[in-house]
Amino acid sequence: MTERPPMDDEPVMDEPASFAQVPGRLQRSLGRLTRRFPLPGEAVDQVDPNAVRELIALVNQSASNANIIQLGKQLPQRTLDLIFPALASSELEANGLTPRTIDRLLLILRERACRSLYNKGWVIWQRRYPNPQLTRALAVLCGILEIKQASKSSSPMNKPAGQTSQLINPNAPRQPAGWTPLITDLVELSGHAICRKLIARLEHQPLSLNQFFKNYAVETDCSFYRSVLGEAFSTGTAAMFSEQISHLEDIFSSADVDAKAKIMRHFLTLNPLADEIRQQAHVVFYRAVGAPGSPYAVWTLLNDRERRTFRSWVNRARIGSHCLNHPEKADFYLRYADQLRRAEPWDSETLLLYFNDFVIADDARYPDQALFYPGSVPSPHPGGLADPDRTLSPGSPAIAHRRIEEALRQGEISGIIQLLFDPEGLKQSGVLIDFALQSRAQQGFFAPLRNRNRQLT
Repeated sequence: MTERPPMDDEPVMDEPASFAQVPGRLQRSLGRLTRRFPLPGEAVDQVDPNAVRELIALVNQSASNANIIQLGKQLPQRTLDLIFPALASSELEANGLTPRTIDRLLLILRERACRSLYNKGWVIWQRRYPNPQLTRALAVLCGILEIKQASKSSSPMNKPAGQTSQLINPNAPRQPAGWTPLITDLVELSGHAICRKLIARLEHQPLSLNQFFKNYAVETDCSFYRSVLGEAFSTGTAAMFSEQISHLEDIFSSADVDAKAKIMRHFLTLNPLADEIRQQAHVVFYRAVGAPGSPYAVWTLLNDRERRTFRSWVNRARIGSHCLNHPEKADFYLRYADQLRRAEPWDSETLLLYFNDFVIADDARYPDQALFYPGSVPSPHPGGLADPDRTLSPGSPAIAHRRIEEALRQGEISGIIQLLFDPEGLKQSGVLIDFALQSRAQQGFFAPLRNRNRQLT
């Protein structure tokens, strides 16, 4: 159908206002709404420092507590909202906020306790955590709100017909639908271990850590949030550790050395953890503090068993990475991972596997073989281990060596022996390593080795 042109006297419909102007208009409208109806966090951001100082001065001018109570009854809501910002002042004495002033502000808080005060106070408390003045104020406010809520719940107007009394279910929400729950529903605001007590309480609640953050309106860019995460990684359950694994690197990297040791110690004894989670955590720790023996102070705070446990993972990880394209070879080495003292790279291609009485040098450029060195270091080696040029890998087949068949036949493991990794070579290499692990002094070694060799042939 062909469109007809407009008649001369017919108005032509113009395009609506430029779409490029719409985002700007929406932004201005949003700004006006934010100023008129701010969310708790937005309201805190808009606090005027001069208004806070005026409130402190007004409180200090009152002659008695009775005057303070009367003042509290008369203060408008916008002034009441300044109580928590006043208590959060970083320069208490400089701003006139003496212990006497704090007590007076708490009197006003008791007199005018309401949900809107909690919502704003909860935001400031999270951001300034830990802060003793704010913790005391929030505890007072929560206590009054709990009493008010309990009073409403027990009122005859709120009871079903025919009931004269009803016990309050301690597990039931103590706030109307849509309101942020009080933090004191989960943990008392006292002492210096609030986050630890919170994590311990959550272990027995049908509430995950993420659900807690969401339901209790926890800001994810505040100090309280980070403190809870740190405590979850230090004392929480395996489920908590797994749920928050994406935050481990951030929390661990910013922790002090004592907190690092606490997190690692807890992790090394935490069960059950999925293999994927355990692997991710090991990688985070290894990137941050290396392996036992590295200069990081955290290793001096862990005991021998904990260092051995972590080193075992390091050894396995290095073997897995080195033998990535040869799983059969990796499986062979991993059979002996618990007997390994350490696995260290010689260069980008060669891995040295240190046992108590021998060393295996494996060069990835020669995947079908490795060299077995009796003794605690791979010696003799051309140029020695300290050769700065490292021109010849200790795993290179170019180094003079004995064949494993000859060593097994003679029952003699002196000198450098070549290990092979074809199906038959795997069997022979296993025999050699098994018996090398059985005797440090090698006394009584050769006779059983000859007997085992006869069984193989």
